Order: sequence, then C-alpha cells, then structure tokens
Amino acid sequence: MDNMHTDLPKTVNEALKILAYNDYFWSDPNKQQIRPHPKDQETVRSLAEAQYAWTEKQAKLALVMLKRYLTKFQSHGMDIKYLVDAPQYDEPFRVINFDKSIEKFIDDDDNEKIELKFPYNKKIIQLIRALKDKRELPFNYAVYDGEKKKWTFTQSDVTTYYLTLIAARYDFKFVDETILNDYDEVKKEIMGFRKPSASIIGNEVVLHNTAESMQEYWDNNIKDIPLLQQVDSLKNLGISAKGMNAPANTKLGKAIAHQDSDKLWIDNKDFNRDEVIQGLLELNAFPILMPVSGDITTKEEVDDFWNWLNAFKRAGIDILSQCAWGFEAKEPVYAKDVKDNKWNERQAIVSNQITNDMFQNIYELNQMSKQFKFINEQTKIIFVRNRIPRALIKSKIKPKAALIGLGGGYYAAGTDNLKRMIENLPKKLYYNDHQPSSLDWNDRIIVKL
Repeated sequence: MDNMHTDLPKTVNEALKILAYNDYFWSDPNKQQIRPHPKDQETVRSLAEAQYAWTEKQAKLALVMLKRYLTKFQSHGMDIKYLVDAPQYDEPFRVINFDKSIEKFIDDDDNEKIELKFPYNKKIIQLIRALKDKRELPFNYAVYDGEKKKWTFTQSDVTTYYLTLIAARYDFKFVDETILNDYDEVKKEIMGFRKPSASIIGNEVVLHNTAESMQEYWDNNIKDIPLLQQVDSLKNLGISAKGMNAPANTKLGKAIAHQDSDKLWIDNKDFNRDEVIQGLLELNAFPILMPVSGDITTKEEVDDFWNWLNAFKRAGIDILSQCAWGFEAKEPVYAKDVKDNKWNERQAIVSNQITNDMFQNIYELNQMSKQFKFINEQTKIIFVRNRIPRALIKSKIKPKAALIGLGGGYYAAGTDNLKRMIENLPKKLYYNDHQPSSLDWNDRIIVKL
C-alpha cells in the first residue's frame, strides 16, 4: 500500500482490523506505523477476532480505540474521522440474554469498567459486598442498577482479579475474553510478589522483600530499639515472628513478642499481676488503656482494683502521678446507725453492705478518679469506662496496648469510638481465668499465650 491510500474502510470493524493486523504495512521510515500501544494490543486483537457480532459495549470499545489512533491513520492518508463521527458497523449489535454475564467496556468518559449481570443470588451478592468492604474500594467504584440487575465496577487490578474469580466460580458467561487476559496479567504479578519476612541477624531484626516505605519506617522508628521489642513490632506490620528466638528477661514478654496475633489471652493461673506488668515493661508497652466495668462498689470489684494498683506500685509506677482516670468512680454513701450513731458502726449504702475499711478503699478510689485526670508523657496507666477521655484526645498520647483485666477481664467497650480505639491498638491483652469469646472482634481469634 502507498501513503495516499484511497480504499478507505467502510465500517468500524474494517478499520479496527487494519489497526490489529497492520504490523508490516506503511513502512515509511518517516512516519509511525498504525500499530496499537502494547497495553491496547490484546483488546484490539480480541475485538478484531470476535466470532460473533459485537455487543453495543464492544462496539463502543472499538470506537474508543479508533479515536485513540485517529491521528496515526490520518498521517498515512487514511482519514477515518467520518467513522468516528458517524460510526457504521458490519452487523447489528448482538444482545446478551445470558442470565449471568461479565463484560469489560469503556464508558462515555473513557473510563474502563466491568459489568456483572445476574439474577438475585445471595452468595454472589455477599462476595461482591465483601470485595467492596474488605478491599476498601473507593466511593463509586461499585454501582448497582436495581432495575437492570447489574453491577458496574471501575476496572482495577483488584476488581479484575476478584470479579473474574467470582464469574468463573458461578459460571458467568464471558462476553469477550479481554478480561481473562487482564486477569492473567494480574495473576502473574501476584505470583511474582514475595511476602515480606524477617530474620534475626546479630542483634537486630532484618526485613526481607518489603516495600521501600516499610523499610524506611522500620529504619526510622524500630531498628534501634531492643531486639525483643523489634520482634514484638513485627506483628503490627503483618510479618511473622515464627522461628525467631530473641532473648528476654521475662517469660510473658517473650511469649507476647513471639506471637503473631495482637489479641492475646493471659491465663491468670499461669501469670500473676506482677509478671504481667514486668512483661509489659520489658516490651515498653506503656502507656496502656485499662477498661473498667461496673461502679467499683462490690467487694470483688474493689479488691480487684486495689490488687492491680498495688502491683503497679511494686513495679515502681506511681499510682497518683502516673495513673490517669477517664471517668469518676462512684462515691460511697454512709447510712447512720440509728442506735448510737457511732462511726465504726456506720455502713456504706452500695451494691452490697461492706465494712468501714472497704468504705475507705471505695472513697479513696472516688477521690483519685476526681483528682487525677491529667495525661502526659509520664502517664503509664489510663483507666477508661464508657468513652475516650477528653484529656487523652487533647494530650495526643498514643496508648500502646489495652490490658483488659479489671472486672473479671471480660470487658466490652461501651461506645463504638472507644471500642474502635482499643481495636486499633498494637496489642489487646485479656487477663482472666477463661479464654474470652472472639465475637466482639469480628471472629478474629484471641490466642492463648
């Protein structure tokens, strides 16, 4: 063919075939060949080789390709703008009547989309919603048209991969095979990706196969801390510490550091309170949040609270200056003895009748909760009940762990905000005599140490 070609294509189909198969024509060294970019090659070839009439979406896709390469056609004397402006096709569009179908297309704004059509199927809908929620798709990435019973997704590596798997699993009809080619490309990338790992070399943890941003974070924030704390940090980066053996001074500190889960149950028959605190000190896990349930008025609640406070004191933590209260403990109320009005015969009106010694313990907790609310860099313990303390928000202090041990160690956060805060902490530790249920944590298992 020469450069002043006059036998112009009469349809979009013919023009697309020139684009698909024109590897050796128009070899004028001064002009570019009419050849699609490699990223478009599979799409162009698939459309050119279609065994059936195009669907309306395939026709739109073909037209987009011709618009994209119009100037190349024109540079070789093939001005096909008439086809772009008033497209003609070889055959009428094919109408898809399949119950379940998947199709790739380009919308009017030149955005690549994937369309799924299917009658109501609870399982398929659950999978699509899981894709939206678990993979955190941006807003408007997935749109449902109830009248036409179809889902339209913006095409990306994530949507290509998972929607193709769903379609294959539930016997969807693939209107064209270009999406299968896209799926193969994404799968190759996934198979070529190596999961990050770590090993101990000398006195430090070395990361392998990690993204540059993760390595930079590690170097700036974790690399120079003690080895056991480095190992403990891996779980929050999604890297397993299995096979590692970092020396430790405390049994509990070592057990927590070498666990891959961030939700852990500490059996109080295996570890006492002092061992728990020493383990957390070795891991530099302070400040910690301690959720509190109840009003701290029964003998069991008061004893439990003071046992923890005394354990903190034995560990060198000042329970006045280094413990902060995010709520006010209930104030006890005296009931006078009507006989002789003696002090030692007064009783506290609380959830059960207690001695004057116990009254004094309740009263002291009440006064501490009123006076010690300030939170700063020296704070080690933050008691919370139903909400996130305003003082914590203002301080910008970030707790490193939640120790759920008061009130029997079965506390469920009162508000969604507090629960979300606890959920997002690096460690959630339960201290009691029975493994807690994982229902409050979206079925993520709480692992026994």
